[in-house]
Amino acid sequence: MKNLLVVSCVSDDVKAPLSMYILKNFTADVVAGVDKYSKEFDAEIIYLLPEGEDVSGLNGEIVHTSQISPTLNNPYSVAQVLSGNLPRPMIQDDYVAVYDGKAVSVITPEAAYGMTKGFEEKFVAINKGENTEIRKVNVGQPVGEFAAVDGAKAVLFGGLKGKFISGSEAAKLKIDETEKFSSITIYDESECIVDACVQLMNKAYEMSCGKCVLCREGTSQFKQIVTEMTTGKAKMSDLDLIKEVSELISIGAYCPFGQSMTKPLTSAMELFADEFEEHIKKKFCKCGKCYKQAELYYIDPDECIGCGECIDACPEDAIEGKDGFIHIIDQDLCEQCGKCVSACDEGCIKTATKLPKLPKKKTKCGKW
Repeated sequence: MKNLLVVSCVSDDVKAPLSMYILKNFTADVVAGVDKYSKEFDAEIIYLLPEGEDVSGLNGEIVHTSQISPTLNNPYSVAQVLSGNLPRPMIQDDYVAVYDGKAVSVITPEAAYGMTKGFEEKFVAINKGENTEIRKVNVGQPVGEFAAVDGAKAVLFGGLKGKFISGSEAAKLKIDETEKFSSITIYDESECIVDACVQLMNKAYEMSCGKCVLCREGTSQFKQIVTEMTTGKAKMSDLDLIKEVSELISIGAYCPFGQSMTKPLTSAMELFADEFEEHIKKKFCKCGKCYKQAELYYIDPDECIGCGECIDACPEDAIEGKDGFIHIIDQDLCEQCGKCVSACDEGCIKTATKLPKLPKKKTKCGKW
């Protein structure tokens, strides 16, 4: 069987837009590496580029695709796209991906550059706010020498498959050639880590190819749960649920993206446990990024007559009280469904983005 080498420029993590940058700025080095690698097993060459992108001086056929997916460093997934199908990886390690009668191998521009330069350098995308700077650094160089991470609130290494660590820990890490260091995203004290996880889980959901149930449903559920943490609907038990499901996904998902996409969220939950608890239990975001649109239900203690109608209407058993005593909504259980509002003839159930002072123990009506 003949061989085909595909240079995939469409498999970048969203936090590490390296492929087209390297291909355009170091074309000769990439071409030399591709040529060297292809000659080792006598392979034809295809460059898989995003639609609308063209680079001159390449040493193979150019194929454009609208498919951008982290699975497109998987030979089977690449073969599917070349055949006009959706990118879907294989779970097996021993298969041979075939396109047009040729066995498919995949290389990225950075790997081809390394074939030429000896893997002594690494391209790193440094993200801060809306800005991304791509730098070429030396393998073995401490991160703190080229990125302002030491005073950061948190640093995410590896993008959608990465891990949050503290700024001081990040500064000491030494660059290696692995994907872990393809992106370094810096968060300062003004940024909410829970909100950052919402953005990451939304993007992970978009990037999931949808083939395996664990990744498809996991990204969907995690996106919903972490969003609820910023709108007052999450429960503390959701944190344990995320940890348990993450372990299952890391074992059973088909590809490295699916297996690792939970890591940013679980590492953030571990590093910033207090911040997650504040969002869930206190409905509070000290950075002011969340709860801007959230309305929390509460029972006005000056107007409640202790009739119990709201208790009967609540499907979550989130309202405590008895006849003649001021009723209290348990914010950790409340789902903001509004059924209590309709049930209250006195109109004493109200909403606010910040709760007023409320009774903390059983108090008779009219005594507040």
